[in-house]
Amino acid sequence: MPVEVEVVGVNDVLKGLTFIDEDLYKRVKAAVNPLMKTVESKAKGFVASNTDVLSGWAKPIQSTVDYRPFPKYDENQVRGGIGFKEGKNRQFSNGYQVESYVYNISAAGRIYETAGRLNPQGRAPFTSVYEGSSTVAYKQSGISKSRSRARSAYNSNNPFAGYQFVTDLPTLTSQPRVKGVRGQSSRKTKGRLIYKAFAQESAGIYEAIVKAVNEVATHFNKSTDKKVA
Repeated sequence: MPVEVEVVGVNDVLKGLTFIDEDLYKRVKAAVNPLMKTVESKAKGFVASNTDVLSGWAKPIQSTVDYRPFPKYDENQVRGGIGFKEGKNRQFSNGYQVESYVYNISAAGRIYETAGRLNPQGRAPFTSVYEGSSTVAYKQSGISKSRSRARSAYNSNNPFAGYQFVTDLPTLTSQPRVKGVRGQSSRKTKGRLIYKAFAQESAGIYEAIVKAVNEVATHFNKSTDKKVA
């Protein structure tokens, strides 16, 4: 004789979970997008004017050069290269995905954003440079080393150019720790434009997400209580 088990309310629970996913998806999206647009606006406001960067960086590039030149800085291009975009916002059978991001795509803008992450004082000055058959050897502070040709370019006539370039820029901004959020600031999350803006707004963004989740839970509980009553 078989043992029968009757489970009551499964359909209602599944419908409830679907409701939570759909409601939370909409609420998170509605909460995050305006705040990320604020990050975009702030980042554009951090863009330095042409007169606030080293004068040589904003000078026109000579058309006669036969090598890939260092990207020229132009405040309008840098500001125009910053924007907001919704990512792959979509729902699945078992959840949802919400992406919102601010990008910085101009070459000069990326340099302004990240220069000094790896070397806070810029590249070290070289006392001499000479080429070998397969590697480039150089002397730095009396120490001889070698590296591949692909990483050997150092064409500046000023050996302290790297130091002067990086130290002339504003200090890199690190991401603050946000209570309840995993992870921590790293070298790759430091910046002067979009990363600086996000650092200032991140606490509010995470707070908005938590608020959206709590609102959905409250809404769901109230709907369930009404059905039970």
